[in-house]
Amino acid sequence: MNNLTFPKTVLVDTVSFCNLKCSMCSHKDTKRKKGRMEWSLFTKIIDEIASESPATRVWLVFFGEALILKNTNPSIFDMIKYAKSAGLKNVVLNSNGCLLDRESSQKLIAAGLDAIYIGIDAFCEETYNQLRVGGNYNQTVQNVLDLIEVKNEMKARKFRIHVQFVELAINKGQKDDFTQYWLSQGVDVKIRKELSWSGLVANKKQGDFNERRPCYWIMDTMSITDIGDVVTCAADPEGRFIAGNINSQSLKDVWQGKLGDLRKLHNDHEWEKLPFPCSECRDWLISYDDKVISNEKRGLKQKLSEVLKRARRA
Repeated sequence: MNNLTFPKTVLVDTVSFCNLKCSMCSHKDTKRKKGRMEWSLFTKIIDEIASESPATRVWLVFFGEALILKNTNPSIFDMIKYAKSAGLKNVVLNSNGCLLDRESSQKLIAAGLDAIYIGIDAFCEETYNQLRVGGNYNQTVQNVLDLIEVKNEMKARKFRIHVQFVELAINKGQKDDFTQYWLSQGVDVKIRKELSWSGLVANKKQGDFNERRPCYWIMDTMSITDIGDVVTCAADPEGRFIAGNINSQSLKDVWQGKLGDLRKLHNDHEWEKLPFPCSECRDWLISYDDKVISNEKRGLKQKLSEVLKRARRA
């Protein structure tokens, strides 16, 4: 794997609170103190990314629900606007969609957000209630449909909407229906395997250590908590390994420092020298397994198929 001089992806913990208690997520049991990122720290992070690598994909969320900040000052919309005005090319959000009203949809698009990923994980209310504890299935689905409508009204063609399905034992029979329904609504579908969050949530099968490969997230992603700590990776929400702190260091220094040391251990397959929780984590396999089913590509594929069928009949 290439050893990048700057991360391709940065997760920024704008807020570490969440409004749900999802069964497959460790957030409900987190011991890390919850809070909001200070504006001065946020702008420091954004300014360095804009200077070093404006094409880096920046998630304005790490382990919280960013739409909790929709009525704060500064708001999540202010954060998106700042990031885009600084020159960032790829600013995205991950959300459970429960707080996504029409006004928020309009503000997200107007602020310049490039994409949003909305976790639903079910195709019926009963399953949703078991997974997305505290959420409202019908309201969340309607929120996404409203977002699609707002996108069309605002003619925001470049804005990408993804709905996410974490594949679990309880919902795997709904994956095809979920995928077909949301593709029919004109959005993309992201399918992801269950994470253990580096051992914080029980997960039965997550890869054989004897076949271990370098973790994709370690190689290209930096995750920053609301107080500026840089943790192992996106699967270490508790920050059990701290590589540095952006209040006193630059992203580049941390990336090429302790995170660089981690990447070297992965590249050299020196698994026995890895620090905890990386040493015991089995989520490395899942880091390779995200799958996005693009509605756009699906449409092109269908059109090509129709053209070929007509050609055969001619």
